[in-house]
Amino acid sequence: MKKSLLIHAIWAVIAMIAFAIGAKRFTDGASTESANSEARSGSRYADRIKAKSGDSSLRATSRSNRATKDSGAGSAGRVNLTETGIKSLGHLLQTSTDPIERRIAFSKLLEGLTAENAMLMREQITHMSDRSDEWREFHYAWGALAGEVAVKFGQDSEKRDMAACFSGWAGADPRAALEWYNNLPDDRKGSNDLKWGAVYGISNNDPMIATDFVLSLSENGDKDAGKMIHLVAASILRSGNVVEAASWSENLPEGKLRDTAVSRVAREYAGEDPVKAVAWLESLPDSKGQSKGMDEVFSHWARRDSEAAANRINQMAESPIRDSAVKGYSERIARIDPAVAIDWASTVADPKLRGDMLVDYGRMYMRRDREAASRWLSNSNLSPQQQERIQSSKKR
Repeated sequence: MKKSLLIHAIWAVIAMIAFAIGAKRFTDGASTESANSEARSGSRYADRIKAKSGDSSLRATSRSNRATKDSGAGSAGRVNLTETGIKSLGHLLQTSTDPIERRIAFSKLLEGLTAENAMLMREQITHMSDRSDEWREFHYAWGALAGEVAVKFGQDSEKRDMAACFSGWAGADPRAALEWYNNLPDDRKGSNDLKWGAVYGISNNDPMIATDFVLSLSENGDKDAGKMIHLVAASILRSGNVVEAASWSENLPEGKLRDTAVSRVAREYAGEDPVKAVAWLESLPDSKGQSKGMDEVFSHWARRDSEAAANRINQMAESPIRDSAVKGYSERIARIDPAVAIDWASTVADPKLRGDMLVDYGRMYMRRDREAASRWLSNSNLSPQQQERIQSSKKR
C-alpha cells in the first residue's frame, strides 16, 4: 500500500510541478515525432557529457548505485534504505557537482521513502531551496504517504513544507484531506498555500471533487477561484478526452468560473479539431466564456490554417460570435500583415470593439509601414481621437 501511494505521489507531483512552472500544458499522448525529438536531444546531451567528462552519466549511476547497494538496497525495483544508505545519498546530494548524479541520488531517496525514515530523509535536503522542484516533490510524496503527520510537521517548519505535504495528502486521499481542511479555523482556511495545495492535489486524484471544492471557494467569495478552475480543467484535459472536458465545462454553474473553464477547454479543443470546437461553442448559450472561447479557437486556427479559418468566418452571419471569431483571427494575422487585419476588423459589427481593434492594428501598421498606414488613416473615417491614438507613441 505504501509503495502504491508513493508511486501515485511521484507521478502526481510531476504533473503538479509541470503546471506550476508552465513548462508544459498537460496534454497526454504527445506525438511520436515529439518523443523522438526529445530522445535525440537526450542522446546528444549524453554524448556531450561523455566527451567532456569520461561518461559522467554512467559514473553518476555507478556511484549512486554503490551508495544504495552498500546501505541495504533491495532488488527488483524495490529500495530498502538503511540509515547509512540515506546519509550516503544525502552526501551526494549536498556535495556532487554533477546534476545527473544528484538527480539519481534524489530519485533513489524517493524510491526508499517510508513514514518511518521521512524525517531522516528530510535532513538530507535541508540545504535545498523550498522553491525547488526536489523540495516540493519530496514533501508531496511524504504527504501522500503520511498524510496528516507530514502536514502537521509543516505547521512548525520555517520552510514551505506544509502546502506541498498537504497537496500530496489531498492527491492520495482527497476526502480525508478535505475533512481536515474544513475543520481548520476560518483564518487558517484562507491560507493561499493550503487552498492551492488542495486544488493541485485533489485535481490529480478526482477532478470532480476538486470542482466542488473550487465552487465552494467561489461561493464564499474567494477571488482565486477563477484561477484555480484552470488547474481542474488542465487535469481533465490530461485524460486526453476533450469532449468530456467540454461537457464538464458547459455544465458548471453559470458565471465567471464556467466562462473561464469554457475558454480554457476551447483553446485545447482548437488544437485537436477547430471545426468541432467552433460547432461546440456555437451550441452554447451566449456568454463571455463562449466569446472568449471563439477568440481562442480562431487565434489558434489562424496560425494553423489561416485560409480554412477565414473560410469558416465567411460562413458566419453577423453576430457577437462572429465578432469574437474575427477578433481572434485578426489578432494573429496582424502580427504578419496589419493591413489585412485592418480589413477584417472593419467587418466587426460591434462599434466599440471594431474601433479598439482598428486602433490597435493601426498602431502596428504605423510601425510596419508609416507611409502606407498614413494613407489608410486619412480615409479611415475614424474619429480624430482614434486617429490621434494611432499616431501617438503612447499605449492607450
